[in-house]
Amino acid sequence: MLLWGERDAIIPVSHATATHERMPGSRLEVFPMSGHFPQLDQPEHFIDVLTDFIESTEPASLDAKHWRELLETG
Repeated sequence: MLLWGERDAIIPVSHATATHERMPGSRLEVFPMSGHFPQLDQPEHFIDVLTDFIESTEPASLDAKHWRELLETG
């Protein structure tokens, strides 16, 4: 999950879009009227988005062998 403030002056929302395009299966939520800290600017909306993500997404299942392979191959 990528959470971004539409008015982020530190890391522009274009970075969120580019990252989302390169992460198959990712979910991008852009918070209108928010800056770099959307969880502080719009806490109720943040909780709603986070709760929906938790309730609608299956957790990843990676064992130690898989993590080792990922770390060794970069």
